[in-house]
Amino acid sequence: MAKRYRVGVIGATGRGDFGHAIDTAFTDVANAGVVAVADADEAGRRAAMERTGAMEGFADYREMLDRVHPDIVCIGPRWTTDRQDMVEAVAGHGAHIYCEKPLTGDLETADAIRDAVEMQGVRLQMAHQWRAMRPVQQAIQDVRDGKYGRLLRMRARPKDDRRGGGEELLVHGTHLFDMMIAFAGPPQWVSAHVSVDRRDARAEDATQATEPVGPILGDSISAMFGFGDGVRGFFDSTAGLSPGPERRFSELYGLFLECEQASLMLRQPGDVFVYPAPRVLPDIEDLAWDKQVIPDWHFDADGNARPLRKEWLRLGNGVLANDLITAIEEDRDPLSPITHGVWITEMVQGVYASHLSGGVRLGIPLAERRHPLAESS
Repeated sequence: MAKRYRVGVIGATGRGDFGHAIDTAFTDVANAGVVAVADADEAGRRAAMERTGAMEGFADYREMLDRVHPDIVCIGPRWTTDRQDMVEAVAGHGAHIYCEKPLTGDLETADAIRDAVEMQGVRLQMAHQWRAMRPVQQAIQDVRDGKYGRLLRMRARPKDDRRGGGEELLVHGTHLFDMMIAFAGPPQWVSAHVSVDRRDARAEDATQATEPVGPILGDSISAMFGFGDGVRGFFDSTAGLSPGPERRFSELYGLFLECEQASLMLRQPGDVFVYPAPRVLPDIEDLAWDKQVIPDWHFDADGNARPLRKEWLRLGNGVLANDLITAIEEDRDPLSPITHGVWITEMVQGVYASHLSGGVRLGIPLAERRHPLAESS
């Protein structure tokens, strides 16, 4: 008889809540069920129990771990202030983890989290729902297989809203960097420039993000990352460029890939478009973008288009939850493992370290694990 996994949920109402629907990630998973919820806020705890169907609720997540002994724990808060303590406690109980992003804001904490997970032999899946979309998964496989020739460059652009620059580097960069790693493997070096008010940013300009997820710097960032086989990745973000919903295009968020024989554009909610040339050539009229359609993903059994923009978060969480269970049973890494979380933190922290060193190229892993903004912010 197949094992049924008992899932616990940790939330923090008013302190990062349950993240991006992390509490309901296992709702549609056939061989799993939420058995308990922990949240110090009573109203938030009861609401989460109702959403998940959990029969037990606890004000203290450590008590939940001691009394319930779940197989998997969803760590939901967006705030990273208690991330290390939560991961260490859950891993110490031998439970696997589904974790809200970002993992953390600094490498010292990321290293400690990785050590805790690896020492206890548990699996950690990051909640990078975008890379879980089936068109994106297919694109990753196609690029890896060389379908479009060698991958050359990747260009990431987040939403460029009021959080543009340092905050987006962390909160949206985590998705974009996770996908870069999925396409090209671990980052090897970083070089970056950060500005604030159109001047070079200084360490004393550092602030805290809208929510406590670590120190940030700048309202405009340009960064270049090196990957294996000569692949380069670029990240650009500037605050206040998002055109808003009144425009034909509501946001700039996406990842552009240039291969030898084609270009790929990844757009929300996980759609992939392919152009049959390395760059867009407006003077050649018979070249056009082709949306990569997966029939049973984009359409239901009656041929109606699925409302993916409304469902993508639920679908992505479900894919990652199922994958975590499969990874546990097959003793392999999940789609977005702890190693991705650490590499992403290397990329984010490396941007600041490079800029404050005059834009020099720094090797990854970074030699200095302490965050260069730790004291300034």
